[in-house]
Amino acid sequence: MTEAELSALAEQIVARVVAGRASAQGRGRGATAPQLRASIRPLDRAPARTVATRSIGGGMHRVADLVDHTLLKAEATRAEIEKLCAEAAEHHFAAVCVNPTWVGLCVERLAGSGVAVATVVGFPLGATTSRAKAAEAREAVATGADEIDMVVALGRLRSGDWTYVEDDIRAVVEASRPSIVKVIIESATLTPEEIVQASAIGKEAGAHFVKTSTGFHGAGGASTDAVRLMRLAVGDDLGVKASGGVRDCATALAMVAAGANRIGTSSGVGFVTCLGPGPVSFRELLANPHAHAAACISGTCNPPGGQPY
Repeated sequence: MTEAELSALAEQIVARVVAGRASAQGRGRGATAPQLRASIRPLDRAPARTVATRSIGGGMHRVADLVDHTLLKAEATRAEIEKLCAEAAEHHFAAVCVNPTWVGLCVERLAGSGVAVATVVGFPLGATTSRAKAAEAREAVATGADEIDMVVALGRLRSGDWTYVEDDIRAVVEASRPSIVKVIIESATLTPEEIVQASAIGKEAGAHFVKTSTGFHGAGGASTDAVRLMRLAVGDDLGVKASGGVRDCATALAMVAAGANRIGTSSGVGFVTCLGPGPVSFRELLANPHAHAAACISGTCNPPGGQPY
């Protein structure tokens, strides 16, 4: 799709979501569109940390500020998690993202570093009950988690049960306060219409970010088209996190150019090695992400076959 076609599609679907809410209000269920917008907790009230929501423009940015340094393998050991934390503290990544069993350890290791601790809820299937997800989130926050990455109720979403999907997200948002909530929509399994509607529902339910993927689904991970649709659906009110298969700088830059402002990856150290630890001008990098592959310091952005993603 062209940029204009994607934008038009997103506008049409978001309008249908809002119209559906207004219709539900007329039948005595739900809230009006203005009420729904007003009910979303303002992002600047999240006391855990400032939430950067806008897509990255052409100014000076540290690539490390965009990275959720991630290790979600079930077999990850304590030593590997400690290494993850040490790397995150050294490079001042935005966050580490780990399974719930490691939250306490990460909170301990990252105390005073400025690096957030993110964990996952309903992971990786999203098929547990809303009550179970809320309980997971509540425990994680009590243990010290700053950010909660929840998996949407994917089967319900693909069945068109949008009321359930919204209520499921809202239950986790309420259980997670004051922490940030990111909604994983598993975009590779969805149609463009579903991507936009899922993102719009996440916004209405009070989430702070929408996120592409768990990285564990056979359908695949992030794509630039999905990120672009998600950004169009949420505007600058929410963050957009690209995760799943983002393993080199060229791919990460393409996701940022499409509208992502957080990257979930295990390759963050390589990004910093390649682009450097300090602020860099993103204007030229984002104008042509493919061009970076030929100049990649780490040698990871130009795989066999030519195309970096």
